[in-house]
Amino acid sequence: MSFAISTQGLDGLADRLAVDAAKRVTAGVKAATTALRDDVREETFQAFSFSNRLPKAWRMRVFPENGQSLDAAGVVRVRNTAADIIESALQATVIRSRSGRWLAVPLLENSGRFGLKANATTFRRRGSRERVTPAGWERRTGLKLRFVPDGPGRGYLVADAAQRTRGLVAAYRGKGRGSKLYGPEGRSFVVFLLVRQVRTKKRLDMAGIVGRAAQRSPDLIARQFGR
Repeated sequence: MSFAISTQGLDGLADRLAVDAAKRVTAGVKAATTALRDDVREETFQAFSFSNRLPKAWRMRVFPENGQSLDAAGVVRVRNTAADIIESALQATVIRSRSGRWLAVPLLENSGRFGLKANATTFRRRGSRERVTPAGWERRTGLKLRFVPDGPGRGYLVADAAQRTRGLVAAYRGKGRGSKLYGPEGRSFVVFLLVRQVRTKKRLDMAGIVGRAAQRSPDLIARQFGR
């Protein structure tokens, strides 16, 4: 008595196995890339004082974008508009004024986040805003900032005859909500802190994040073959 094994009827089996393997590898690479993106977003969220917008600048792509491949690959990268901000968190840096004099640090609770552009006529029109600077703040509010020195390496820009309205400092008005809190001439508020330089600390450890992703990725791909 004898038995024979034949490959008859197995035509295309290798191709089907390759297609299935490519599908699983691609799914594993996508899972690993998604995990890396989520880790980077979370670290960015923590590093930049729980900012909700900046972490979303990290985007992912998996190749091939259509179909599957045994050579699938994933990429996580940051949009160009946020690259400089992210770069500042990767290493300790010293920030100085371009003019070599004072660096104006806005006190956001008084200054707000935006100023009025030099060629703009109204703050509410789209495209009229810019990141707040002393000049942009003066254009927005109509107030003039007064310089107050505080030693050789420190100073303040102060707004006089002002009041806090809607959470920000604005020109004082004798009538209206809250005006009685400020007296007949308003109050003075520190709007910008002036320093010679600012030293920042390293806030993002990309090497650690990528290292953890490299250790985790093989397991995420292998899981796809256990399903």
